[in-house]
This record gives sequence, C-alpha cells and structure tokens, in this order.
Amino acid sequence: MSDVVPSPRYAARVVGRNARVFSKLWKGALLPQFLDPLFYLVALGFGLGTYVATINGVDYRDFLAPGLIASAAMWAAAFECTYNVYFRMNETRLYDAILATPVEVQDVVAGDLVWSSFRATIYGTVFLVVVTAFGLIHSPWAILLPPLVALGGLCMSVIAYTFTALIPRIDLYSYFFTLGITPMFLFSGIFFPFDELPGVAEVIAWFTPLYHSVEISRAMATGPGPMVLVHAAWLAAVSAALFVVPVRAVRRRLVA
Repeated sequence: MSDVVPSPRYAARVVGRNARVFSKLWKGALLPQFLDPLFYLVALGFGLGTYVATINGVDYRDFLAPGLIASAAMWAAAFECTYNVYFRMNETRLYDAILATPVEVQDVVAGDLVWSSFRATIYGTVFLVVVTAFGLIHSPWAILLPPLVALGGLCMSVIAYTFTALIPRIDLYSYFFTLGITPMFLFSGIFFPFDELPGVAEVIAWFTPLYHSVEISRAMATGPGPMVLVHAAWLAAVSAALFVVPVRAVRRRLVA
C-alpha cells in the first residue's frame, strides 16, 4: 500500500501550487458558482417560499438555506476535480512536469483533493455568511460548519476525481453532470423532505454524498444531534475507500 500513501510534504506543495493559481483567478472563479445557489435561494426561498410556508414545522427558507450551503460546496468540488484536473492532466500536461520531480502520483492526487475540499469550504462558508445575513441560521453551532463542509467537499472531490481519472474524453462530463450531479442536487433533500421520495429513490439518494452533507448542514443550522456524527463518518469512510481508485488510474495514465 506504500504506492498509494501520499507524502504530506509533497502533497502540501501541490496544494500550495493550486492555491497560488487560485489567488490570481479567484474573482472570476468565485462569482459564477456563488451566484448559482444565491439565485435558488432568492427564487425558491423568497418566491416559492411565499406559497410554501413551512416544511415539518420549519419555515421554508430556513429549511432551504442550509441545503444550499452544502450544494455550493458540491458544485465547487465537482468543477475543480473534473474540468480543472482534466486540463492539468491532459491538455497542459502539467502533471507530467510535476512527476519529473520527487512528487509521486499519490502526492498529486492527495494535494488536488485537499485543495478541492478547501475550495469547496470557501464557497460553502461564503454562502453560510450570506444566509446568516438573511437571518436564516438560528444555531450558534453553525460556526462549526466549515470543517464539516470541507468533509463533504472532500467526498465529492474524490468521486469527481475518480471519474476524471477513468474517462478518455472530456465530452463524457456531460454524463457526469446530467446523470450524476444534477439528480443529486435535486433529490438529496435540499428542496423538500428526503423521506417524501419514493422508496427506491430514497435508498439511492441515501448513498449520495450530498444527502449526508445536506443533513449535516441542516442540523448545524438548527441544533445538531448525534446523527451528525453518522453522516460525517459516512463521508469520511467513502473518501478514504475511494482514494486508491484515482491514484491507480492516474498512475496507469501518466506513468505506465
């Protein structure tokens, strides 16, 4: 297993490289993905929310806002570990240059994943500040939400990175977003109670990372319970279990 265990030192170098690039591009990169959940909040929370007063006794806007925090992180992680990683791997051939140094494949993958989860945390935290300003967060426990957002972002990053490492062509991302990300966004309990889904759909949705991130965000926004630990453990376990897949897939693509 030594060929999949990353070096913290070299992985940190990859994180630093990605952070430096982002520091030059953050204004153009942050705004589009931040506006998307904001539009949903305004359109549904303050539009549809005037007709749907409460869900399970909770004001609809208070129900909606925490889920959009999780979705903001999901979208950020998904884009970072799909298009951005694909271009570094296949178009600019940046990884070929990195691997000519002492940095190994597992260090590159780990660094990219850590950076992606950090970027997801930025988006989720910024949106947390916004919905707090709207008066939609009612628990002081929400101040502890960013590291849990990072965990959800990490799980989503590993899944997106795995897809990127396995596909031969960039046009296959249309399947990833249309058949993966969009259904996850719609059916993970952001807009309506998760238990209102049909039985089979509910089972499928339970195994998606966004469902667990939404449940964590909603609990921290209203007052957490023990299930937060269960959801967090699920996200951590999936992230750890899947890590080996992109490492070996990237190694086959770049080193073999």
